[in-house]
Amino acid sequence: MVSVVVMFSLLLVAGGIYGVRLSLALAKTFHTNPISAVVGALQGGHGSAIDHEKQTYQRINVVLYGYGGDQHSGAFLTDSIMVISIQPLRGRPPQVAEISIPRDWFVNIPLRNGKSTQQRINFAYAAGMLGEGPQPASAVDAGAAVADPVLAHILGVGISYFVGVDFNAFKQAVDAVGGINIDVPAGFTDYQYPAGECDLGNCGYQTVRFKAGMQHMNGATALIYSRSRHGNNGQGSDFARSRRQQQIIVALRSQIESIGGFGKLPDVINALGSNVLTNLTIGDAESLYGLVNGVNPASIEHISLDDTNFLYDCGYPYRCGSYYLYTNDRSYKSLQHFVQDIFPAPAALAEGAPVAFVNASGCNNTATTRWASVMHMLGFATTAGGRAPTQALTQVIDNSGGKDTAAAQWLAAYFGVSVTTEPAPTAPLTTPPATPVAAPAGGVTVILGSAEEQAFLGDQGVGQ
Repeated sequence: MVSVVVMFSLLLVAGGIYGVRLSLALAKTFHTNPISAVVGALQGGHGSAIDHEKQTYQRINVVLYGYGGDQHSGAFLTDSIMVISIQPLRGRPPQVAEISIPRDWFVNIPLRNGKSTQQRINFAYAAGMLGEGPQPASAVDAGAAVADPVLAHILGVGISYFVGVDFNAFKQAVDAVGGINIDVPAGFTDYQYPAGECDLGNCGYQTVRFKAGMQHMNGATALIYSRSRHGNNGQGSDFARSRRQQQIIVALRSQIESIGGFGKLPDVINALGSNVLTNLTIGDAESLYGLVNGVNPASIEHISLDDTNFLYDCGYPYRCGSYYLYTNDRSYKSLQHFVQDIFPAPAALAEGAPVAFVNASGCNNTATTRWASVMHMLGFATTAGGRAPTQALTQVIDNSGGKDTAAAQWLAAYFGVSVTTEPAPTAPLTTPPATPVAAPAGGVTVILGSAEEQAFLGDQGVGQ
């Protein structure tokens, strides 16, 4: 989450630089000496690596790895993996995307001495921390030395920065400020929250419940709220969990900025320092803060890679012995294309064009729903249409009379075709079982051809 990545700089800017305790706390968090910590903070991020990328409008990718820590079995298995991608823009706030990576994605993980293993992606960071990866630059970088290249390979983007967060950081930081106030948007019950650790002989579950509305949470309660994975009422997804984690960070910042909160600042940073590993410098963190501080939270793209789009599950428990997710296109080209083009041109989004997806692939599948969802995550107003006669090539039709030209052009470029400005087909489209669907009036229509669908699905091999 953006808030997590810049947590350190938020705290720093909120409280200013004061006292020996604060300089010692900053030094511990950023793995430097107290004098360097103060000097780096006073420079305001100028001259840092991220400041250079910001000035040259390069895309910045930071990965957040969240893990249970020493008090949990599988201490460094990353239950939460999120890539925060930031595209600086000239004269306006940057575009920001939060890409949630599912922990059960089955991938190839390169290890040291030319060896590799096929495991869930949440093992990659742990492999490095357990000494199974290539020689890291320092002990701080051990987990990222394995996990960062894996993510870079499957997503097709460079990964330069990481933040590894022991979940105890949440708990201790919340307790350090006397608890936080959280407005729970939707009450939920999770009947499968872990009651203990399997390594310690307790593999059972406990039931946890949260009521909707404002409530005060201590660190232990906030940790459960942020980690719950099987809640009902729409709270069982990785996306919902990510949003709850972001709530906690925003509430923590609010508490620190409240009257009397500044006095707790060294305690909060000390809690982070004991539970955070990062290759960000203090200057990097300050530069990140300056870059994203003015971003409207409503404009942030929330991208969830899951079995409704680029991945599919193995069919547990009937077709496989454990729950795994695999990539439809095992070459990763379709996924990489999406991630590399995750930021539409601002002009294309500003038009607010209605975009309808129609399935002409010849496959009786969920292509229209899938693409409508995928492009909705990028900020387009989308709908899933019906089926049309099979055609090989995808077609992007501008039905707007020039009103939505930028959106049509961006979508055509994404699918590698030219814009067609003729009206949408007048023949009724159909969805099973042959229910008439009216052609959209105005906006943009994307007719998905068989070639696009074949490229998207690949061979659906499971030998990732």
